[in-house]
Amino acid sequence: MAKQQTFLRVDWTARFKASYAKLAAERQRQWDAAVMQVIKRQPTPGLRIKPIQPDKRYREARVNDGDRLIFFEEEDAVTFIDVVSHDQISRYGCAPRAKD
Repeated sequence: MAKQQTFLRVDWTARFKASYAKLAAERQRQWDAAVMQVIKRQPTPGLRIKPIQPDKRYREARVNDGDRLIFFEEEDAVTFIDVVSHDQISRYGCAPRAKD
């Protein structure tokens, strides 16, 4: 009997949707492939998924030489946060502050 594929439940932030919409069609295809690897829980070594330091709340995946996919996982769900360049990763190093 074949193993059944499991997928993560997906949420998209408005920031992710806006950033993705600005990409050229070829870059969107690269992003689509990376997103599907995360959703299917089948990342390739080239994606290089790792936590963003220091808080490790968010994770980054390398889509190409300059672009990074920012997301976080909770149990059986993944939330895609943003599409950023490698130089912008530091924005996501700390978890958001709790509102008082």
